[in-house]
Amino acid sequence: MPSFRISISPSRRAAARFVTGVRRRILKALEEEAKKSGLKQTDIARAIGVHRSVINRELRGKKDLTLGRVAELAWAMGRVPSFDLPEQRLPAGSNLSLPTQTPTANVATATAASTSIGPTAMAHFLEVSRGSSVAPTVKP
Repeated sequence: MPSFRISISPSRRAAARFVTGVRRRILKALEEEAKKSGLKQTDIARAIGVHRSVINRELRGKKDLTLGRVAELAWAMGRVPSFDLPEQRLPAGSNLSLPTQTPTANVATATAASTSIGPTAMAHFLEVSRGSSVAPTVKP
């Protein structure tokens, strides 16, 4: 029986956990408002001018939530969105480590792989964007 191993980078894992947490808090707020005042997804959709199915897909995780949509959902529920970005701290004795900065060469190679320019041009771009005075070399 074939098995699959899925590898998720630490940054993607952190992003997924954050988005899931935001979605859960929105659902909890919607549940509270539904109990308190009978608010439904249809009411939210009407208030922000979209179809109910759009709200449903976003809340179920079938469609990405934008920051703007989070704010609109909060407004429609009579809530105030807030965002906090505390410094990451690890508990004493943890075997986890804080993220380190990605070396420039890896960024250039990874980015070049997903674009139409090569790694040399990407490395040059990164040097120039950091303010380096490296002159471009053009090969005939």
